[in-house]
Amino acid sequence: SDFVATVSHELRTPLAAIYGAAVTIRRVDLTLSQEMHDRLLGVIAEESDRLAQIVNDVLLASHLDSGQLQLNIGTVDAARLTEGVVEAARAHLPEGITLTFDAAAQLPPVAADEQQLRQVLVNLVENAVKYSPDGGPVDVRLTKRPDHVQWAVSDEGLGIPAGERRRVFEKFYRLDPNMTHGVGGTGLGLYICRELVRRFDGRIWVESNGAQGSTFFVEIPIATHGTRRRAREKQAA
Repeated sequence: SDFVATVSHELRTPLAAIYGAAVTIRRVDLTLSQEMHDRLLGVIAEESDRLAQIVNDVLLASHLDSGQLQLNIGTVDAARLTEGVVEAARAHLPEGITLTFDAAAQLPPVAADEQQLRQVLVNLVENAVKYSPDGGPVDVRLTKRPDHVQWAVSDEGLGIPAGERRRVFEKFYRLDPNMTHGVGGTGLGLYICRELVRRFDGRIWVESNGAQGSTFFVEIPIATHGTRRRAREKQAA
């Protein structure tokens, strides 16, 4: 019931936008300027991408629940991967958001599935942007710990009350819309992050960012010579 209620609600908005834009373009009694025509096509493209992301999240969550997700654990260049995620996010930042990236020198590689670790970082950066509706800085920092590399994704947005910080990683859990100024979501993004990080033998948590906003932390183990062998043992198990 949670799945049906959440996903159907999230699907309605992009579907309505796509349908409305397509019907307007098809109207024979309406002459559209080229600017308006291009704008409507842009709506269709953006909302289609949003639909695809919802479907991808649902499928990934399903594979995680069923144990069917196949991971390819190897050595991953944390700084290079994160820089790519940040650069991609900068290409479509909302007005008023600044996105910075800082990485410690000579970071060791981590043991993870590169594609799925990218998914975690994309989710965290997109959340930081989405929950900063009034703009502000989003900072991504990479540091080395004794046995891990740590990511910190900070924003000065709406923040998360202390009593909700554990629950935001639950499947389908969403903050009160009044608290988030109506910012929506499927409630799957942070659940997916938690489950993927757990499969990398890492950990993820969130803390208050001082007076305003939040900081999400991720720690992933540093890769060793036995990384690929351990990955094969996990898959065999």
